[in-house]
Amino acid sequence: MSRLPLLRSTALLAAGLLAAACAPGTDLPTAAPAPSADLAPTTVDTLRIGYFSKMPVVAFGKSKGFFAEQGIVVVDSITASSPQIFQALRDGRRDIIMTQVDNVFNYRYNASNPLGGTFDATAIFATDWGNGAALMARPGFTADSVRGKNVIVDSPNSGLAFVLYGVLRSRYGLEKGVDYKVVVTGGTPFRYADLLRGYSVKGTDTIPVAATILNAGYEYRAADAGMARLGGVRDAASPFLGGSAVARQAWLDTHDKLARRYIRAFIKAQQYVLDPANKDEVLAWLRTDANGSESVAQGTYAVLVTPGDGLIPDGRIDTQALYGTAALRDSFGGFDTPMDLNWLVSEASGVYNLSYWQKADVAIEQH
Repeated sequence: MSRLPLLRSTALLAAGLLAAACAPGTDLPTAAPAPSADLAPTTVDTLRIGYFSKMPVVAFGKSKGFFAEQGIVVVDSITASSPQIFQALRDGRRDIIMTQVDNVFNYRYNASNPLGGTFDATAIFATDWGNGAALMARPGFTADSVRGKNVIVDSPNSGLAFVLYGVLRSRYGLEKGVDYKVVVTGGTPFRYADLLRGYSVKGTDTIPVAATILNAGYEYRAADAGMARLGGVRDAASPFLGGSAVARQAWLDTHDKLARRYIRAFIKAQQYVLDPANKDEVLAWLRTDANGSESVAQGTYAVLVTPGDGLIPDGRIDTQALYGTAALRDSFGGFDTPMDLNWLVSEASGVYNLSYWQKADVAIEQH
């Protein structure tokens, strides 16, 4: 792999990124061959991506020209739930989706998933270690007062739902389906809105809400609104691998170079967000996205730049962290049939395919 230059990086950034890239359990590559000349874009390609809430990395990838220099026009859209985003991927309405890597387990190996069947979803790089995922409850609620109440999730057997179950089990001894009821609503912005108003609307029914799991800065928005924090992702699993970029293997087979160019551009934008020299600019974007809240912007930024919690500088998939994610799911009976977790977190399982990342010339450049 060649070393992709990081704009305006400093020695401090390089040291921090190297530490972050090694956490929690893998080593950095020791050598880099010559750049891949075949990645030089010769066409302008449209790439349709989906996610659940606005992503600063995508925003800066667009505004700073990182996607454009790779010959990519990104058409991005927010999706209401993980079943909807995986359906869009399966049906060819999205090329790449940004989602919890745990979801790949569900849609690749559990025929009981909301789509009623499995397909060839595979992660091609990682984005974060959970991005601040926290169990947030209504004002005045404690874990004991959650007992017997409703907690809301995007999907009961997918993604961050297992973090919610894990926090309630490990910190408070509360068990899913025994001590609280799980109610399905939607993605992060929708759960945040339901938590703030104290209820979720399903058809003609109004369902009281006690708590939910939030990340990507929405945990700070909830705290700003007076919600109570009952625990975080590390209470459920540590290490833990959170966000990832996911595509269909069939699409990747016919879009090898485009996938690699997207990885290049995304990681370059990710490193731009992490660069301390750009902190004020990133904070300004986060502040605007949080409707002017300084505390939300500062809290969100702090998570993004924290190794083991926020953004993964080079996008590598850490198999130890992935094992933590798989083991958390497994501890709640999250697989239709028993799985060998060591095999599941190996590339042989198809849960991830690092070949595109490995050929995308992604690395941390020291200056």
